[in-house]
Amino acid sequence: MSVDQAKRVKRITDSLISLPTLPTVIAKMLELVDNPKTSASALSNLIMRDQVLTAKILKLANSSFYAFPRQISTVKLALVVLGFESVKEMALSFSVLGSFKGENNKYFDNSQFWQHSVSVGACTRMLARETCYRLAGEAFVAGLLHDIGKVVLNQYLPKEFAEIQTLIFEGGMECEAAEKEVLGVAHAEVGAWLAERWNLPVILVEAIRYHQHPELCPRNPELSLLVYLGDYLSAKCNLGKSGSKGIETIPAPVLEMARKILSLTPESLEGFRGGLYAEYDKASSFMMEAA
Repeated sequence: MSVDQAKRVKRITDSLISLPTLPTVIAKMLELVDNPKTSASALSNLIMRDQVLTAKILKLANSSFYAFPRQISTVKLALVVLGFESVKEMALSFSVLGSFKGENNKYFDNSQFWQHSVSVGACTRMLARETCYRLAGEAFVAGLLHDIGKVVLNQYLPKEFAEIQTLIFEGGMECEAAEKEVLGVAHAEVGAWLAERWNLPVILVEAIRYHQHPELCPRNPELSLLVYLGDYLSAKCNLGKSGSKGIETIPAPVLEMARKILSLTPESLEGFRGGLYAEYDKASSFMMEAA
């Protein structure tokens, strides 16, 4: 049933009126942030059209997560001090939190899922900083959103999603194999469709689509690889549950990628586990304030 079911899921993902879209101001903000000619004044003027967005950005800019030594009282100052990318990270993060309200089932708990997502985001950002990836905030968002396809499935195809989890936890199947058995498509592809609907940057769409197989990523495997490794370390530290079994061992091709692209070895990865808890605590407080 793979071809027909894959078309069915894509049709649902593309056409459901209730499928969330990013607020207009945030969608426009993403466009402006990606334009190198955009000024802080132009971006702050856009953000201030939305009072809720303005209030949340100022609240988060003054939170313990950023720990800036003086009060940030305007959006323009937040943009200047924290940078465009950090403000984009804030806006995307709390937009995602408010987009979905799926039900819990026997193997899926929303609070545990978001704990997992935040921990992967925190770990991906930590790895990005340690490996000098160009944008640590981008890595956080990629990690936060990597499993967003599961939320789509849980909310819009709950019966099939429950069947997938039964195959995983009772039938011993791998997550991707179970998803393709039931739907003909994996959650990573569904998440990428949603990211495209949101007009997220191509690099984030690609990271979501290939987070399970960074070795297949055609353009920017570095970010997909960081998310994969963040997912692995999060599972090792038992921070949240994603509704499937965590990564237990890293395949040889991915380990070779980590060595070549990021200069990381299994030993150096293990060394990051201790720092993840502190990163997670910071990111968790950030997301609680964003909610």
